[in-house]
Amino acid sequence: MDKSLERRLSGYEPLWDEWFVDSFMWEDDLGSMFSLKDKNGRKSAVRVLTVDSTFCGRPLSELTAAAIKRINARLPLAGEAFLVSARNFTVKNIENIGAPSVAADILVQTDDYRPFENDCQMPYVTARKLADNICRGIRTAHRKGFTFGDICPKNIRVDSEGHFCMDAPCTYLPALADPTYSAPETFSEDYDLFKADIYSFGLMLYQLFNGGLLPLQKEGESMENAVKARLEGQPFDPPAGAPPDLGRFIMKCCMAHPESRFSNMDEVYRELSSLPIDSIPPRYEECYVPKDKRGAAENKMPEPEPVQPKITEKMPISEDKESRGMRLYVLVLLYMLLVAGGAFLIYSIFFLK
Repeated sequence: MDKSLERRLSGYEPLWDEWFVDSFMWEDDLGSMFSLKDKNGRKSAVRVLTVDSTFCGRPLSELTAAAIKRINARLPLAGEAFLVSARNFTVKNIENIGAPSVAADILVQTDDYRPFENDCQMPYVTARKLADNICRGIRTAHRKGFTFGDICPKNIRVDSEGHFCMDAPCTYLPALADPTYSAPETFSEDYDLFKADIYSFGLMLYQLFNGGLLPLQKEGESMENAVKARLEGQPFDPPAGAPPDLGRFIMKCCMAHPESRFSNMDEVYRELSSLPIDSIPPRYEECYVPKDKRGAAENKMPEPEPVQPKITEKMPISEDKESRGMRLYVLVLLYMLLVAGGAFLIYSIFFLK
């Protein structure tokens, strides 16, 4: 953890006039989590993300304004099940002595969530629970007019009761979105944000029930190439580890044309909740590919090809003449040996009786 961040946090206390940092919890590329407590012993948490305009090439005011807008849109969702809450927030510009600030700490008060860690094959029943929880969280957000735009595994959290919750990082910008889980239409100017979320949700489930591989991705092959092929419209098969009914459901979420997908998340949840979980499909466990084998080709340096002699190249003239002379000498020598052998054979037949 960045010690300078810890020092800055102590200068911000008390947060929202009543909270004090208790301890560091965890961190990832979406920020650092700290537990909070007040004078009465109540518990809470804060996530801190430091944005730096010098790294992303955008004015600090633009970055913080976009974050504030997104957090304000999330505040009405606080306390809803299967969603990461945002209860309070503040933005603190980091002092830049003698010059305007170029970085800021964005602090969002939230609840106790843990990162979603999926380093091995998730049990089938747990995978179905994740699908159900995230589907219900997205449905709730859509009902209140909030869309995510970045539905992907790294934005899944686990609450204190073991439920899977969907997060919506405050730094999301459509222009900088990761295309890995994006719907094809998100790269156009005008599209349905709700239908795009349905696609991303389906794509995330596709990977979950396809052994960890994205559509068109094969073991050891590049994820980037698979994403490029998908966005270019190349068709793909249903996820290998899903039973037929779940596979059809996922494929409908992932239809390339928005009008061919489910109408809304209410319809998505009705369909998903109607699918039985009475048995574990054999292919679910068989198709799993460990993380270290999914993108092996991406990190593997190509081996240098052995240099082969070019047989079409001509030899130097002097060497060519020398070779022809040697061949002629050998032929003459063989001819002389043949004649001598024949003469000896004739002499043996007629004169050595």
